[in-house]
Amino acid sequence: MSADASLHLVHNSDRDRFELWDGETFMGLVGYEWDEGVYILLHTVIEERFGQQGIARLLVSLVLTRLRLDGHKIRPVCSYVRRFLVRFPEYQILVAAD
Repeated sequence: MSADASLHLVHNSDRDRFELWDGETFMGLVGYEWDEGVYILLHTVIEERFGQQGIARLLVSLVLTRLRLDGHKIRPVCSYVRRFLVRFPEYQILVAAD
């Protein structure tokens, strides 16, 4: 990340994903499917050069916070998101009932 980071989360609904950008630099994504009002979170992908820097945790927390603020529910399929929910149980409220 640059020293004067301009991180922003983009909901790219045309590609069914949330993207994390630092200015013009793509950092990673959370891919999803939309099913009856629930975001099914499928995978988290971070660009290799940003690995092991906490970017996945930042991205997932931004996505979950945005979904919570917008009143949406999730179904976590992605193994990273599942582990994140165990580590940060305050986001469990987002998980849709089966």
